[in-house]
Amino acid sequence: MKRRTILQELGAALACLVLSVGCSNKDAAPREAGPAAGATERAGAAAPAAPTPAAPTKLIVGHDLWIGYSGVFLANELALFTKAGLSVELKPFSNPGDTLAALAAGQLDVGLTTLQNLAVLNGNSETDVVAIALIDSSNGADAVVAKSGIASMADLKGKTVALTLGEVNHMLFLFGLEKTGLSPADVKITSMSADDAGAAFVAGKVDAAVTWEPWITKATKGGGHVIFSSASVPDTITNSVAVHKSKLAAGSDAYGKFISAIDQGVRTLRSEPEKAYPIIGKYLSASPEDVKGMLGGDKIYDLADNKQLFGTAEKAGTAFASMKSVVDFTVQSKLVKKAPAPESLLDPRFVR
Repeated sequence: MKRRTILQELGAALACLVLSVGCSNKDAAPREAGPAAGATERAGAAAPAAPTPAAPTKLIVGHDLWIGYSGVFLANELALFTKAGLSVELKPFSNPGDTLAALAAGQLDVGLTTLQNLAVLNGNSETDVVAIALIDSSNGADAVVAKSGIASMADLKGKTVALTLGEVNHMLFLFGLEKTGLSPADVKITSMSADDAGAAFVAGKVDAAVTWEPWITKATKGGGHVIFSSASVPDTITNSVAVHKSKLAAGSDAYGKFISAIDQGVRTLRSEPEKAYPIIGKYLSASPEDVKGMLGGDKIYDLADNKQLFGTAEKAGTAFASMKSVVDFTVQSKLVKKAPAPESLLDPRFVR
């Protein structure tokens, strides 16, 4: 996945993108109540018509191609959405930020995106997009990969690094620089999507890249190695189910079913991993063995996990602390015009 002067321009650009976007017969005589009359009536009556099945509710869901969405991919492929009475159309995007911008513009019903992007969107525009569930948290599945000879983040001084300005992979990179004592000015940053960054690294066009799975696996197979990853900053890169809050009252049944179907997908992954790996691999263009390795660097949440993460009305869970840390980062990095209230970005009604 994927920010002080450059970052300010990014926040303004995102803001601009979002803003562009049968009655009874009362005169009839009473029927005879005798047995013979009743039997005759039943014999000649037509069978009652079967109720017409309710049309499935359609949801257009935007997402990037990320291992953390395995539960979603499984729910789609195993017809769990269909069984829940939903007609789900999955629309892939290159970056989670692209997904959220399309959601804000009304082109999507659901956006699968990071808490960081949610904070940037709400901090730069008048919108009511909120996270109603958490999907996963990266624990090594986002990383800085580097060429041989670059042993640590400190060795990136003067080197060319590919990443996506303003996305969570940029946030991860800045965390890594901070731990090392370098500043963004110490490296040469070239901005591209996380997928393109991974591809550019594999092709030998950059010294390092901040990317995600499956590109981390591809990079390490091609001779690169990880010098910093999300495992060093746990619970920072977290993905969510994001929707317009104004739609929740009218469409609460559909969103509840959507989360429930994903939960079933996650449970399938846990109970039948050998069945799940090839399905997930089809979406990520990865082998089942590679999928298994990628999942080792990501924690995917089910509904029970969400109940703990959101907590109760009396005692909020850790999701709110994670949201606050992300908002604080966007403010410190000047990614937002105003700081959104962290609690306003999370709506726990579906998981509590």
